[in-house]
Amino acid sequence: MNAKTFVETVSAFAFAATAFAMPEVTGVTMTQNSRTCAVEIKYTLSEPAVVTLDILTNATANAATGWASIGGEHIWNATGDVWRKVETAGEHTISWQPAESWTDGSGDGFKVADGCALAEVSAWPPSNTPDYMVVDISEGATPGSQRYYPRADFLPGTVPGVKGGVTNNAAYKTTKLVMRKIPAKGVTWTMGSLPTEPFRDQTSAWVRREATHEVTLSANYYIGIFEFTQGQCATIRGSYASSFITNAVNRHLRPQENMTFNAFRGDHSNPPGSPKSDSVVGKLNERTGLDFELPTEAQWEFACRAGNGSPYWNDGTAMAFDAGGQQTNADLDRLARYALNGGGWTYSNGAYVQQWIGDLRNSEMFGTAPVGSYAPNSWGLYDTIGNVFETCLDWVQPNGGISAAPNGAANISATDPTKTYDGQTPADDGARVARGGSFRGSSSAEATWRWCRPGTAWGWKPNQTQDHGGFRLVCTAGLE
Repeated sequence: MNAKTFVETVSAFAFAATAFAMPEVTGVTMTQNSRTCAVEIKYTLSEPAVVTLDILTNATANAATGWASIGGEHIWNATGDVWRKVETAGEHTISWQPAESWTDGSGDGFKVADGCALAEVSAWPPSNTPDYMVVDISEGATPGSQRYYPRADFLPGTVPGVKGGVTNNAAYKTTKLVMRKIPAKGVTWTMGSLPTEPFRDQTSAWVRREATHEVTLSANYYIGIFEFTQGQCATIRGSYASSFITNAVNRHLRPQENMTFNAFRGDHSNPPGSPKSDSVVGKLNERTGLDFELPTEAQWEFACRAGNGSPYWNDGTAMAFDAGGQQTNADLDRLARYALNGGGWTYSNGAYVQQWIGDLRNSEMFGTAPVGSYAPNSWGLYDTIGNVFETCLDWVQPNGGISAAPNGAANISATDPTKTYDGQTPADDGARVARGGSFRGSSSAEATWRWCRPGTAWGWKPNQTQDHGGFRLVCTAGLE
């Protein structure tokens, strides 16, 4: 078979101002079979590392600007020693078939002239892995089989070469988990909300929990880009358990709700021990070999805000009433399923009307929405506001204690805060924090929007079920 040799390149991913030992990639070669277009890439790795690939070309319309990636949607179908932790040093091979995704105008796989393409092989230290992790949670999953990708456009889609793998691949909402790395290590930020934030409740005891205070997280972590779904829960449990059932279309894509903290995670010790082995999280950890967990309230809020403080929605748009005092908020409408945006309430003739026609729990029109139905926040996370409240690991502090601040005191810096419960019987009397708002609401627009703000909180007992309460997972796999 005839083969051509491309320009070769080496890449060891650089981390600014870190002490990570950097694995090295050397000796990269890339050849293409001139008949089948099959590409073989060889490289030498200095030590175990997570390996990713990019293909750069200058044979594009913007060639004058230099080398450009052909796009992750054209590369994810590469196989071999790539997208995973490669356990051994030495020579390794990657195979890629551009005819499946990267095609010319006639539909044929690209045959690029010598000197017009680069294979960029990147090695990531196992202590600081790439931004996206995809975990197989199906019954046939094996520990250590997770895959890593540097950007969202590299995530495998349902159709090779088509962008949008995150939203167009139903497996990510049923038999796999997509996790996004949150750059939290060493960041000190302001948790809570300003008294002047629109929709903030100025009278309720809950408002005391929103007093601004500094928080520092000591490590990066992965968090699910979607709320944990009914389909994913059924994949682990073998059966469905939710309020939105039978006649609802796309039931498996909707968030899991109507499940207690006890069933989903369990354990009431302070600080919390490992998830119960017979819980959803316990079974998930056993199947994957990873350590999934519910987020602390500080982890949840940091990820939800995505770098946007008070008084902004988590995509960076400002919280404000629409011009003329209309009863909707256009920016929130793009981001969330909430009471006045498909959740079951409408505004008509100067009054709020609850549209609970028939059985809401069997309705596709109202209630929860399939995850990923709305725009993501600035870090690519979906439904962190609206749809269902998301349960955190922390206990609600009594007497209006400040969220995640020690002893309920405001303006106290805290590193990795986790609120504990000071009652005598936490299984019966305590409440777990829930964040992010839901599809439910009330006849007040302000009350409806209030719960969707990143700074607000609610909570319920570990043995309670709620049709508007769900879960989102975190994981530390491959991170310090």
